[in-house]
Amino acid sequence: MSIELRLSDIDPPAPDPPRTIYRDIVNLPNPVLLGMTVRYFNYDDVGLYFQITGAGAGYTFGTVNLGLLASGTDAYRNLDQLASRAKPSPGDLTNGELDESITLTLKAYTDAGYTTLKWTYNRVVSVKFINSADAAFTVDFLNNFDDGTVQGWEVVAVTSNTAVSRGISTDYVLSTPYSLNLVMYWSGATGATVQHITARLYKSFTTPNKSQVYAIIDIRIWRGADSGSNWTRNKNYTIKKDTDVLAFFGRPYDTSYVEDYFPQSKWMRVVVPLPPNTTLELRVELDAATVRNPNNIISTLRMDDIKIISK
Repeated sequence: MSIELRLSDIDPPAPDPPRTIYRDIVNLPNPVLLGMTVRYFNYDDVGLYFQITGAGAGYTFGTVNLGLLASGTDAYRNLDQLASRAKPSPGDLTNGELDESITLTLKAYTDAGYTTLKWTYNRVVSVKFINSADAAFTVDFLNNFDDGTVQGWEVVAVTSNTAVSRGISTDYVLSTPYSLNLVMYWSGATGATVQHITARLYKSFTTPNKSQVYAIIDIRIWRGADSGSNWTRNKNYTIKKDTDVLAFFGRPYDTSYVEDYFPQSKWMRVVVPLPPNTTLELRVELDAATVRNPNNIISTLRMDDIKIISK
């Protein structure tokens, strides 16, 4: 095996665990778009040009050229809208659930034209659709912020020289009139040094004692506009159970200002399983690199219609 595709931050030689992508059909558009963050490895003695695509019943996949990866290295890539399928109807689900599988195919070529194939690696991924509005599920918690409060969500600056605020907003919402907002600011001295900025939204929940428990989070993120030598790039956001990473989107922190590492200014839905009968802290962390003057906005986040459901 001279190339590998992983869907976690677990390093070899430890095995990458099986992965399931969870999706809630409520209020999703039709067709349904599929995006994810992948990690790929080049174990070959030479640099290779990587490409990824996929296949699955009812799915239409694109093909993404990932570029050159040096020998002995690995890279992360967020693949926005890699695939699409017709949105399942509630009748397609049994007791609010539908299980599928897709196959991701990673290819490695020796040339920049992607004509001389050297390696192929296939990875089967499970996809579970749920219908959170189905009678089989109980909505145990719903935070839609429509009472005009933050409904118990707290915020903390994880990195130094970072200021944060949280409150409610009316500009981007899924259920009117309010959503939860987080704003990150640079609070250090003026200078040209790239700074690592991280903030966390969090709230404690006690999950019900049932066999299946899911958290559903709708999130929208964008960064402050560049101005002269001042810039920000969003690197990743993470959903955690206490310190355990449940979902990661983007790439690990670096100081590059070339691009953001996950989609900006669009609503994204994340569904993660939670353990039953457990008191836990649900965390949403946003990671960015910036060169900013003091008190400039670095990044902004909105969340709405956060649910914990069970059956």
